[in-house]
Amino acid sequence: MILSSQNQLQECISLNKEGQFVAVYKALTLRSVYQPIFNKLNHVIGVEALVRIDESRLPVRPDVFFNAKSVPLNDKINVERLSRAIHIRNFSNSKYRSLKLFLNVLPSAGEFFALEDIRIDLLSQRLTALNIDKDQVVMEVVELESGNEFHLQAAMARLAHKGFHIAIDDFGVQASNRHRVELIKPSIIKIDRSLLLAFMQGETEPLLSGIKLARRVQAKVVIEGIETQSQYDAMRELDIDYYQGYFLGMPESLDCISLATSA
Repeated sequence: MILSSQNQLQECISLNKEGQFVAVYKALTLRSVYQPIFNKLNHVIGVEALVRIDESRLPVRPDVFFNAKSVPLNDKINVERLSRAIHIRNFSNSKYRSLKLFLNVLPSAGEFFALEDIRIDLLSQRLTALNIDKDQVVMEVVELESGNEFHLQAAMARLAHKGFHIAIDDFGVQASNRHRVELIKPSIIKIDRSLLLAFMQGETEPLLSGIKLARRVQAKVVIEGIETQSQYDAMRELDIDYYQGYFLGMPESLDCISLATSA
């Protein structure tokens, strides 16, 4: 069963002793962390919400969970929806609630948005109730394969029409490729760390081509995975719009994030 109503989601959500919203789904416990995204002036313009998953108190890597063929699609979609629900609630209670909130979207879940407008309406209603503007929310389509790219395109077009921003996550990996960008025409392209590493080793064309594609579709660029000063300096020379990575800020609870970096 796919959790499809506010009541069904709410039954899985509670406040922990730190005052943070968490969710329990079957044997899994879900909690939120956030990684800051910086502009050219080293100021935080938004945060990417990331889920941390524990099963019987043992950590489960989210990428392993969402890529596992042994995990039913319904469970993946439910975990994604619950993650989004707690991310939004925790964000709304923080001092960063006026910034951008980047939320990951499974392509398979995105296709459900295309089939039923009610999914978008429920999300919109929740944001309104929490006084978060849809213009603040960036829906990141992750790099996983989609069962139907045209359903995904329709889903993202509906979200954009409703006022959300759309991003392609991890460009250069798996299904986050030129075809998906040209199909969806996102407002933001997040370039995968692998292209950054290749650039630093002298293979510059993949990253430069990604930037060129973003400019052509009029999308802003986020470079992901910056972990050293030299990487940061090299990306600054390319005049990229936004920067993200462990060197600038680790994924953590919102009360630990600083609004500026000294990098």
